[in-house]
Amino acid sequence: MFLPPEVRAAAFVLIAFNYELSRATVLPVSAPVTGPMAGLIRLQWWRDIITAPDRATQARHDVATAVAALLRDGRVAAESLLSVVDARETELCRVPDWAAWRQMMLDGPGMMQRMVAQMLGEDDGPALDAVAQAGAAFAAGGLLRHLPEVLRSGRMPLPQEMLTAVGLDPDAEPSALSEGDRPERVTARLRQEGQSLLPVPGAVRSRSARLAMLPGVLAARDLRRGPMMAGAVRGIGDRLAVAAAGLMNGRA
Repeated sequence: MFLPPEVRAAAFVLIAFNYELSRATVLPVSAPVTGPMAGLIRLQWWRDIITAPDRATQARHDVATAVAALLRDGRVAAESLLSVVDARETELCRVPDWAAWRQMMLDGPGMMQRMVAQMLGEDDGPALDAVAQAGAAFAAGGLLRHLPEVLRSGRMPLPQEMLTAVGLDPDAEPSALSEGDRPERVTARLRQEGQSLLPVPGAVRSRSARLAMLPGVLAARDLRRGPMMAGAVRGIGDRLAVAAAGLMNGRA
C-alpha cells in the first residue's frame, strides 16, 4: 500500500498471478498415483498465456487478462513471469536439496519483488538482487508461519533433503513432516535457511529498492518466531513495523 497507485495496481495483478500458480502446486489426493501431471498442465497453460498474451482474451480469465495487459504495456517482461512459473514447477516436481531450494525461492517470490522494483524504476543490479532476497525471505517466513496447513494441503515446498534428514523416504507424503518431533526439526532448519536469504540491513540506499523491500520487514519478524496456524491475523507489532519502514523508506 506504500507503492505509488499505478505500481500498486500492477503489483496486485502479480499477487493474483502468483496465487493462481500456487494452486497448481496443491496436488490431489491421488497424487501418489498420478504424480504432478495435473499441476504441470495448469502451469503450462500459464506459460502459453505469457508467451502469447492474445490468448488471454479467448481464455476469459480475469487474472490472465490482467497479466496479458501488463505484458502488452511493457510493465513486466515475459522472461520474469516465466521464471516464477518455472519456480513453481520446481516445487511441484520436488526440490532435491537446500541449494536448489534457495534458488527456487529467488527465482519465484524473489522475482516477484524484483518485478515490483523494476516497475518503480530500479535498474541497479545489486539493488535488484537485494530486493529479490527480501522477497525470497518473505516467502520463507510465510512458509514458517503456515507450514502445518501448507503440508496438509498436499504441497511439498521443502527439499527432499529435509525429508531424509528426519528419517523419511525422499518421496514421502508432505504431511509426514508434521508427525512426532519432526515439526521442531523442520521449522528450525527452515528458519535458518530463511534467515540466510535476508539482505544485509542498510545495503540498499535507493528509494525505489527500499519500497520494494518492505516485505523484508515482515520476513525478519516471521523468521524470529515459531510457526503459526494458517489464517492467524498479524498483530499490531507487525503492522506498526511495516508502517514505520514504509513511511521512512517512502521519503525522497
